[in-house]
Amino acid sequence: MEKRDILFLCQFFYPDQNSSATLPFDTACSLASHGFTVDALVGYPKEYTEGSDIPLRETVRGVGIRRVRYLQLGRSGTLGRLINYFSLTFHMLLRLRVLKRYRCVFVYSNPPVLPLVPILAKRRFGTDFVFVAYDVYPEVAYASGTLSADSSITRVMVRLNHALYRNAGAVVALTDEMRAFLLAHRPELDAERIVTIANWAHERRRIPDTDAYARFGYPDGQFVVSYFGNMGTCQDMETLLGAAAMLREDKRVRFLIVGHGNKKQAVAERIAAEGLDNVQLLDFLTGKDFEQAVAVSSCAVVSLEKGLMGTCAPSKYYSYLQGGMPVLAVVEKESYLAAELARERIGYAVEIGDAAGLRDAILALAEHPERRRQMGERAGALYETRYAYEVAMEKYRELAERLLRR
Repeated sequence: MEKRDILFLCQFFYPDQNSSATLPFDTACSLASHGFTVDALVGYPKEYTEGSDIPLRETVRGVGIRRVRYLQLGRSGTLGRLINYFSLTFHMLLRLRVLKRYRCVFVYSNPPVLPLVPILAKRRFGTDFVFVAYDVYPEVAYASGTLSADSSITRVMVRLNHALYRNAGAVVALTDEMRAFLLAHRPELDAERIVTIANWAHERRRIPDTDAYARFGYPDGQFVVSYFGNMGTCQDMETLLGAAAMLREDKRVRFLIVGHGNKKQAVAERIAAEGLDNVQLLDFLTGKDFEQAVAVSSCAVVSLEKGLMGTCAPSKYYSYLQGGMPVLAVVEKESYLAAELARERIGYAVEIGDAAGLRDAILALAEHPERRRQMGERAGALYETRYAYEVAMEKYRELAERLLRR
């Protein structure tokens, strides 16, 4: 039987609506549109979809999708996430022979143990694979306090990494900062096999109108500081909430926090305990709701905990740029985000924990609308030239062609 070109192997995929699903799906559809034969072997949707009775098999936009049921516990705690990870990987291992039918597999870093499957497939069947590093493990787990360096799970991951970076036909890093980190800390990896391909956004850009402001209970023209996405172990939320507390009496400024994650409950509890009536906390938004939330945002915040430089990149950053809004980054001062905001003049970066600095940056944008407008225009232009969907898809097409020519 003639082999098909590419299999996508990941936990989340269509019709899930989180970025861990939409980004691989976008890539798969784009490669299929360029003439590659593309399928996906993925986890069965549960948490990030509005649908029900989703079929185990279907073809969408030229991509054949096969979904695998696995144990899915609550993801708010470390134990639940680990059980989910190992359950999915176990069920994928039961289908290892499926990978024999493909010339190349695209596998993602979430969950971090899933790359074991294509590693074994390469050894048994010679199937090549691409590893897409959304996060760098176990360093992300160290920095977030999820794992200790001497734990048994860490030892498993270190051994897995040796095999992963030695056997991968190519590795995709999201930023040049991540690429440099991997080359410095993964001796099995050489520069010829690693490429930087940034993530992208794919929501429609909307102009704010009365309906959009009303959807979130704001008067037209309200200055809104927004935070979208994960509130998990990698995200610092304290600095943002500290700035909100300092601005609680300033009626010009309101805060909109939207998303999910294991810190969300703590965020809700602090908002209630401190009476932060200027902060609105909402669940995960998709589609038009998310587009309207971006439209009413005057600026938006990305944040990372200390110790994560080079190991991850906030995906919502690209949505902010696409939305044409200034970005406020709560990051380490040496971060690529801090450097890019300053170089491109599209926002401000403050150190983790500097709530007063974040407050001052917010006020600088609120009090200078023309500066804010110019920053937003530059942000939109940066997205179109460097981070647009078409830019990333061309790089993925070139990567697939290079690997499949072997």
